[in-house]
Amino acid sequence: MSGTSSSGVPSGVVQNSALSFVAHAQPTSSDGPAVTAVDAGSSEETNNQTDRLMPAGLKTLYDACFKVYPDQPNPLQVTTRLKYWLGGQDPLDYISMYWNPGKPDENIPSHWHYVSFGLSDLHGDGRVHPEPDPIERCSGYGLELTFRLASEAREPPLWPAALLQQLARYIFTTGNKFCAGDHVSWHAALDGSESRVRHLLVADDPQLASADTPHGTVTFLQMVGCTSRELRAAQRGSGFEVLKALSEDSRCGGRWLVTRAQRRVSARMGSAARRAAHLAGVSARVRWQKLSNPDQSSSMSPSVERQIKETLQRGLSSMSDRGTEGHNMSTDSFEMSSIERALPQLPEMMQGSWRGEDDVEYLEGVHLMLNAEGASLWPLAIDGRVLHDRHFTWRQGPRAVTILPPSVAGALVTEQKPYATRGDWLQILIPPDLAQEMSKQLSDLSRLADSDSESEGEAEKSPRPSLPLVYSWPTHRLTLSILHDMEILY
Repeated sequence: MSGTSSSGVPSGVVQNSALSFVAHAQPTSSDGPAVTAVDAGSSEETNNQTDRLMPAGLKTLYDACFKVYPDQPNPLQVTTRLKYWLGGQDPLDYISMYWNPGKPDENIPSHWHYVSFGLSDLHGDGRVHPEPDPIERCSGYGLELTFRLASEAREPPLWPAALLQQLARYIFTTGNKFCAGDHVSWHAALDGSESRVRHLLVADDPQLASADTPHGTVTFLQMVGCTSRELRAAQRGSGFEVLKALSEDSRCGGRWLVTRAQRRVSARMGSAARRAAHLAGVSARVRWQKLSNPDQSSSMSPSVERQIKETLQRGLSSMSDRGTEGHNMSTDSFEMSSIERALPQLPEMMQGSWRGEDDVEYLEGVHLMLNAEGASLWPLAIDGRVLHDRHFTWRQGPRAVTILPPSVAGALVTEQKPYATRGDWLQILIPPDLAQEMSKQLSDLSRLADSDSESEGEAEKSPRPSLPLVYSWPTHRLTLSILHDMEILY
């Protein structure tokens, strides 16, 4: 396989035993750091013992890695001190780290290849994951995460392993699964430095194919570091287009999408045309309230002001859903073609006659509240979706808000009844005249997104809008407030 070469692993790299895969061989004390690198001697006897004791789901994934790295049967590995099913906080049992010499002649640098074990069902006994769905046949969440870090170091940095743990914790906490083409806004240098690589794209791992385990199928998804400019390009267009640009730019990581943490420039991409956006929705902090009096739109309601004050007094400690490890992963994306698929978190809504009006409430007006990052995508939602006869959704757990033009079929709203709720789902119909007005009035909201010093032009040199912001359209009985994250309670 292309992941190996005669040069093998750099001399001096610590090799550990496959016994690290055996759960009961791991320390279970909660003392000390959350993760530790395991190092032990290897022998034919211990390898045979491991084959007998290794859970079937884990063994299948291990064999998939062995096909790519036959010269590294016992890779260096990070393991949790206290397993998740014993009350630990880290859902990944193990993270293996393989040395990959790359292909310098194809602009693929040497790198460390990190592979997670734990998002899929390793054990098949219900200790972490339920039985697989008989139709989908996914093992656990049906995926494992990988990461490739360009490096010449003889020992792998551990921060990518911590990154994968945090991403896995996000998936376990929210139930939101990643798909190739998605993006994750991380808002911090991935390696903790001053790097411009501050966010993540999601791709299929170029070397690890999907695996059929005894507990279902598993897909290996590779997390790819990207800059703020590349993130915005993925939001405005397609994550796949940005991944293609990264793979073709000689300054980036080649077709295997190796992350260069110290990369100072973004991939070369064509200028963004005002075309239909593939991005159909994002996770964000969002809530709404009824607006029955058009005059309410001139300022925040007393209840919102009281909510802000109480939240500030309680402080961040009250925000149980603040995000993984302090990172605001609020725009993990999803690309959908139909309104029925736009809200996978609302299964009850999608059952039976979901268009029935028995449990639909029509509102006279709406006061919508979004956090800054969610609001930063409003120009894209209007220019890239609504003005192209497509819908866009902001989602927070089971709660969701969808804006859509009159041409979208299957909606709850009509031109006569533009605001409708069904359970935790709010639909807002945006007529053409309002869409054009919003396109002009809200264009500056894109500057609310996280940025870095790599400017795209003069427009980005203007100051970032200060929060809170309030926009109102009295004739449409609609108000939009943009607040700090901690000002929007779950």
